[in-house]
Amino acid sequence: MRELIRRLSFSDRVSDGRGGVPRGCVPLLVVGDGDEESERFAVRVEALRHPSLVALLEMAAQEFGYKQEGILRVPCAVQQFKQALSTAGAVSTKY
Repeated sequence: MRELIRRLSFSDRVSDGRGGVPRGCVPLLVVGDGDEESERFAVRVEALRHPSLVALLEMAAQEFGYKQEGILRVPCAVQQFKQALSTAGAVSTKY
């Protein structure tokens, strides 16, 4: 996980065809459960060290592996992700 954070924090912008993610942020796709729609977020790298977000990243690694390419997918409900961001005191940007 440290390698992922290091690699993403040094890129100026990560583009997925819709625009870029600001420097120092990681693009995340919260895939939701069941019928819930996926939602995109840009989260500051520093926030990913908080235990509530580390737990979600571990879930992502278990489901999708450590070698995800492009946007990082997180398998949880959007509301659960927003709660984890709030707990971490993190500010995120939808993009």
